[in-house]
Amino acid sequence: MLKKVLPGLWVDNVATRFPGVSEINYSFVKGAPGCRSLLVDAGLPDEIAPGCREALLYDMEELGLSFHQLDCVITHSHRDHVGQAKLLNERGARVLINPVDMSTEEEQINHELLHPELRRRLFRLIGLELADQETYEAFWRAADEFSFGFEDCWNFSWDPISPGEELHYGEYRLTVVPLPGHTQGQIGLWDRTKKLLFSGDQLVHGITPIVGDAGNYPEGLDEYLNSMRDVKHLYGGCLFIPGHGRPFRNPTAEVDAVVQSYLDKCSIMYDILRHSEQPLSIRGIAMRTYGRYGRELSDSERRSCILIWFKTGACLNYMKKRHLLHEEMTDGVSMWSAV
Repeated sequence: MLKKVLPGLWVDNVATRFPGVSEINYSFVKGAPGCRSLLVDAGLPDEIAPGCREALLYDMEELGLSFHQLDCVITHSHRDHVGQAKLLNERGARVLINPVDMSTEEEQINHELLHPELRRRLFRLIGLELADQETYEAFWRAADEFSFGFEDCWNFSWDPISPGEELHYGEYRLTVVPLPGHTQGQIGLWDRTKKLLFSGDQLVHGITPIVGDAGNYPEGLDEYLNSMRDVKHLYGGCLFIPGHGRPFRNPTAEVDAVVQSYLDKCSIMYDILRHSEQPLSIRGIAMRTYGRYGRELSDSERRSCILIWFKTGACLNYMKKRHLLHEEMTDGVSMWSAV
């Protein structure tokens, strides 16, 4: 439902019925007559959540906005934030995104899964090839299911936008600020005077956002935790409008909970490796850390394991940088032991 949050600013929280992403936010800032307006993020594609298109068209009409005078700033390139970008292209809107997030054509996790040769490399890296053929094939099917419906959603035209740039819409003066970690190039939009931050997925009420890494972004968790200091102190007095869920203020408790969650996972992984008699793969560590060890997994659990592999990689590289863990590559498999 479209709700007015501040003068000239509306947020529509759209139910998607898509597992794992039950809702997305469209945030609108209405420009002065004859001037451009702003949309933050572009939801899921039609194949996954047709309600995202319906809501976008309804909101544009309800607010009296023209696509030809609309800028859509995409905070990051995850698949639930770019889904209606092609529709925006078709209707004449301008789509803006940080080029850092589009350097692999798709966001990193789907990039690793959509291309068979990269998927095989990923499966080898995390140690899935050490499992039996039946398990390998089951996870291959899970990767197909994870990516189904998203194959074409990064095929849109966009213009570059980078931290430090300033955008003006109506009475809002928004500075593009870096919010790395969730993706390498995630950005936010900050109005210093009005104490407002469009925060993407950097901090979402009640959720620990994933930091994605399977070797391609080894500093991801470092950058995420460093960025959270800014979230807590530099933007602490702001109204946060995230990519999902309700807007909120006073992020201190949320930041502390997310940081502690990651540090707890690091502690568990370190303890597992400290007591292991031999090096373990990323998958082996993830299974033990997240309780997916020694039992048959459901289809949904296999799909969620894909995200867990990336999250585990981020934690392992965070500890490696602090000389707590040692990584050794063996025939393309990343094997880990405690120092």
